Order: sequence, then C-alpha cells, then structure tokens
Amino acid sequence: RQLANSLSFIPFTSFCREGCFSPISPEACPLVQSFMCHNRTFILDGHVQLKTGLQTQERHLFLFTDLLVVAKSKSHSHFKLKCQARLCEMWTAFCTEEVCEGSTDPERSFVLGWPTTNCVANFRSAEQKETWLSFLQSRIREEKEKDYPKSIPLKIIAKDVGTCAYSKTLSVTNVDTANDVILMALQQLGINGSEKDYKLWVISGREDAPYPLIGHEYPFGIKMSHIRDAMPHGSKHCACPRQLQGSFLTEQLPQELQCQFVLKPSRLAVCQQLNDLSQKSFKRKRSIINWAFWRGPGTQLDNAPLSSTSAAPGKLFGLLLTAICEDDNLPKPLL
Repeated sequence: RQLANSLSFIPFTSFCREGCFSPISPEACPLVQSFMCHNRTFILDGHVQLKTGLQTQERHLFLFTDLLVVAKSKSHSHFKLKCQARLCEMWTAFCTEEVCEGSTDPERSFVLGWPTTNCVANFRSAEQKETWLSFLQSRIREEKEKDYPKSIPLKIIAKDVGTCAYSKTLSVTNVDTANDVILMALQQLGINGSEKDYKLWVISGREDAPYPLIGHEYPFGIKMSHIRDAMPHGSKHCACPRQLQGSFLTEQLPQELQCQFVLKPSRLAVCQQLNDLSQKSFKRKRSIINWAFWRGPGTQLDNAPLSSTSAAPGKLFGLLLTAICEDDNLPKPLL
C-alpha cells in the first residue's frame, strides 16, 4: 500500500510506436483527470497489446485504486477511452492459449479479464508484466475485501442435462470461480461429474450471443456488474453502493442489463455420452448436433426473454439439421 501511494506521485510515461518514452504528469493528461476524485488515486500506466482470438490491439492501461481504464493513444498526452472496469469485478489467469490464437510469450503475458471480456495482455518486457500482474492482483484482492455484498443468490439453469431443463439458486461469493460454481451446481442438482465435464455459459443483454466461461472467471463479478449498471448514475461506478438490495438483487432488471447462467455439458462430455450411447441397442435423438447449434435458428434465443428455458430446434442455412445430417453426423464441410 505504501508503494502504491508512492507511485501515485511518480510522473507516468507515454509509450510510442518507436519504443521511446517521454515523461508526462497525470495533471497533463485529460483522461486521467476525468477519473480523479477524492476517494480514487492514480497508481500506474503503461503500453500493452491486448489479444483476443486473432485480433491484436495496441492499447494504453491506466490503473487507479479501484478502476482499470483501457484507452487508445491519440497523441503524446491525449487518449481515447475504450473501456473501464471495476477492479472488484476483474480477474487474472494464465490460460493464454484458450483466449487468443497463435503463440504468446508466457514471460511477458497473462490473461486479463472483466465481465464479458477475456484477453491476453502482452507487455514489452517480463519486468513490466510482473509489475502489472503484482499490482493488479493486489488491488483486485483489496477491492474484493471491501466489496459489498460479499455473496448473492445466483440462479443456474441446467440444459441438456438429463431429460428436462431445471434450475437451482446458489449462494455465490465474490471469490468463487466459474469452476467453483459448476461444482456447487452439480452437487445441488445431484449430478455426478467434475468441472471438466460441464461449461457455465452466460446469456447477457450486453452481448449478441451466449458465451462460455473458461473457468477462472468470477460469476459474482459478472452478475454484480449488470446490477451496478442498473444503479442511479451517481452510484453505478461505485464498487459497493449500499443501495444494492431488494429488487436489484433479483431478476427485476431491464432485459439489456440482465444476465443468466446456463450449465451445459462440455464438448468432451457430450462426445463421451455419444460414445457410450452408441454401444447400446437403441438410438437417441439428442446429440452433439444439438449442443453445437444450441442457440437455435438465427438469433431466436438471443432475442428471446432471458427467463425462457425452452430449447428451439436447430437449423443450418434455413434447413432442419435432421434433413442435412446423415446418421447424426455434421456435414463434412463443417467438420
């Protein structure tokens, strides 16, 4: 904490493409000043490459005591805000191969995430990576300690598990990972298996399509991010507004601010189930095809009410899957 306080008085640097550094002060940067307030201190900044899938973006990070700000450099001291994240809702990990394509140097990279986002942060040196990782982990930990509430009810909907869709509401804390929540859900649902056999998916009003969590994310932070965004403007950026009670901890939110968590078998688990079933004397219709196209035709599920648990039959290019899939196999061009 003393080191963080001392760093807040050190002029930070702006990194240009040629690799040179030129010192500027926080007072000279309008973006930094726009986030400063009586209970927030500037800590650190630096250039970074953020990689997701095949995409690489040059970005500049600004770390405050409670926020991480991601910006694009426009000039020596001017930056365009791209996004901001509350540290209490963030996470770090090292599964870089699951987040971006191509090779990354583990000595200079780690996974950086916040609600609805996972990316690989690639720094210019191992020293800079270790500095950022240390500060982020320390600040995330401290912000979680101040978090309010410490646990919330989280509804988990089970799909393609057994013969019907059903749900359980779990008490989830701010340090439970997605894998922890999967194990809790399996225990409550009376299902045998491990976190490797299932995936926790998020259906968010912010996104166009559902997406699977890798396992290291914090479902608490994802849910609370949606709840905080529904708060009045004066308190929505606060990490722990005291108004978080009553309807804000229920599903009574605008649809674009809702999110649902769906438990589904992972691809490996589904394949194993199919192999087991193929050795039996009967043939079941439910298969990996339904998993691969579980969102149904077009954006039908994306635009459906988030509280719906019904599954729509899948189509490919307007045709029923049963019409184009022989012997329950996907078409060769897809394979």
